[in-house]
Amino acid sequence: MRSAPAREWALTKEAFDGLLAWLDGDPHSAARKYEQIRRSLIRFFEARRCATPDAYADQVIDRVARRLSQGAEVYAADPYFYFQGVAQRVFQEYLRGSHTPVAVPRPLPEDAARMQRRLECMERCLESLPAETRAMMLEYCTVDKASKKRQREALAERLGMTVNSLRIRVHRVREQLERCVAGCMK
Repeated sequence: MRSAPAREWALTKEAFDGLLAWLDGDPHSAARKYEQIRRSLIRFFEARRCATPDAYADQVIDRVARRLSQGAEVYAADPYFYFQGVAQRVFQEYLRGSHTPVAVPRPLPEDAARMQRRLECMERCLESLPAETRAMMLEYCTVDKASKKRQREALAERLGMTVNSLRIRVHRVREQLERCVAGCMK
């Protein structure tokens, strides 16, 4: 008997229950293992900069559940290693462009308008800061990741403070900006 193509297959309750039973005989332990595996898969796809890591993690889980529901004998000392192998395959498909595109939700028009309003409020609130504080915030927040530590150390030295004092000052200004933006949005 030929099974349905992977794209037409949907995870059923029976297949999911079979997957949990395969993970562990104890339902509570199986649920914990499932959550750990799913989180690990999401981190796997995040680290590889996939557009929707949670959707790709779910795709891996669906594939494993499908194989198990079809009666495949899967032997693994740790089930995560089997999931990891399937994740590697899904990622290779992603790189080749043969992956199933995952729909990315677009913001609704009212969300876009709200985001635009928030951005305008943020700009207004930044403008209300003293010039030196605004310059400090812009420099602190716009550094690239590769040289972040070095640039922030230089900024702290220029301002005559420790890096920890700089962090505290930035935190306080951020709180002030959040209050300002919240007031502006009302």
